[in-house]
This record gives sequence, structure tokens and C-alpha cells, in this order.
Amino acid sequence: MKSAWGWFLLAPPLVLALVFFVVPLVYLFWVSLHASSTSELYGAALTLRNYSDVLADSFYLTIVRRTLGVAAVILGLCLLIGYPVAYFVALLPVRRRMLAILLLLFPLMVSNVVRAYGWVSLLERRGVVNSTLRDLHLIDAPLDLLYTPSAVVIALMTILLPYMVISIANTLAALDRRYQEAAQALGASPLRTFLHVTLPLSTPGIASGTLLVFLLTLSAYVTITLLGGPRSKLLVSLIYDSVTAFQWPRAAALAFVLLALALAFTGLILALLRPGRVQGAGR
Repeated sequence: MKSAWGWFLLAPPLVLALVFFVVPLVYLFWVSLHASSTSELYGAALTLRNYSDVLADSFYLTIVRRTLGVAAVILGLCLLIGYPVAYFVALLPVRRRMLAILLLLFPLMVSNVVRAYGWVSLLERRGVVNSTLRDLHLIDAPLDLLYTPSAVVIALMTILLPYMVISIANTLAALDRRYQEAAQALGASPLRTFLHVTLPLSTPGIASGTLLVFLLTLSAYVTITLLGGPRSKLLVSLIYDSVTAFQWPRAAALAFVLLALALAFTGLILALLRPGRVQGAGR
């Protein structure tokens, strides 16, 4: 009876997931296996050329490498800056910790479009940064700060940093302090206690923050387009360009390449950090 009720309760969300997620995904993959057509969504002939072009063309490989490079830099900066901040937040009393987390959540309430345009006003040739440097007589000509990978990295890092901080801070705040006290009682230095006790126990928060930052970076079309421009396109930009050019099979193939990168990175992070073992689900 319990099993029947369980399946009865699971049936609606499973059907919704099947109809609105699995079926469209399978159909999108079917579209990616066809040639382009000038009069229809896709041609009649089956082909793997959409994938072979992406994997063999140096242009697409350059875009893939740039995408992974930008994502890696953003992830490294978020982790390098976010972990100390999260450690500090976790040590705060409960009320102050909630206030700190609320302050971290506040920027997420502002649209990414608004924040991206804010960075545009700061980094453009007549923006705040160039105007300030010119008024201080530090430069003679405006610097090309906008429409560069660096602009994309800076903007996305500031947008995604709260996800990393909150993920790690929640994990650190939930740690049992007796583990650290036991390590110090056995003669471990604070640095050794951190490296061998605190850091391994915080891997669930690191894993969740890392996945959030990396996956959101791959799909951050608006920020990449507004700040990267045509000279700093990433993979998500090519997908949009293919859609607007009515190259649906090519766009579908690029989307699955992006999905493959996301799944590969997810598997790599879970294999390296193994957050399940900290939660008692692994060995």
C-alpha cells in the first residue's frame, strides 16, 4: 500500500518532467542530427556533420577553449575569494551570520541585465574608470576595458561570488566544532587542523558552490554578450547566433556540446571532491 501511494505521489512530477524536459531534449537531439534547411526547421537528411564541424573546425575549438578558460578563471577567483569570506561568515554569531547572508543575497535581487549595464557604464571608453584615470592624468588615451574576456570575468565573478560564499558558509556553519577541538587537543596546529579537518569536511559546500558558479557561467548569455561583444564570444553566444540565423540543427548541436561540457565537469567535481563521503553516503 505504501509503495502504491508512493508511486501515486511521484507520478505527476515524473510525467511533467518527461513531457516538459525529457521529450524536448530528445527532440532537440533529433534536430541536431539533421542538415540545415532554408524553408523548414531542419532538412530531411540525417548527418553528423553538425558535430564533426564543431569538433574539427579550429574556430569552434577556439571558442570552446575560451569558454572553458573564462569559466576556469571565474571559478578560481570565486573559490579563492569566497572561501575566506565564507569562513569568516561561518564564525559569526547566528544573528550576524543571517544578516551577512542577507547582505550577500541582496545583489541577487537585482537583474543581471541591470548589473551588466552598470559594468558597461564603468568600463566603456567614456565610462567612470577611463574618465577617472584621465582626470588623474594617469592615461592619455582611453583603455579598451569593455568587450574583452577580462570584462566578462570581472562582471561574472562579482555576480556569481555570492553563490560560492553562501554554499561554503552554510557547510562550515554546520560543522561540529568538536572535530577541530579534538585535532588541536592531539597537537595539530591551526593550519594542519584546517587542511586535514575543516577543508575536507567543507567539500560538500565547495562542490555545490563550484557547480553553481561553473554551470551559471556557461549559460550567462546576457552578461557575456553585453560585456564581451563580438570579439569575445563564448559557446552560449554561438548558440544564440545560430538560432537568430535560423541554423537550428547547428544551434542544437552546439547546445549538446555545451551540455556535454557541463556534465563532464559535474562528474569530474563529484569524483575529485566526493562530497558524499562527508555526508556519510560514500566510503
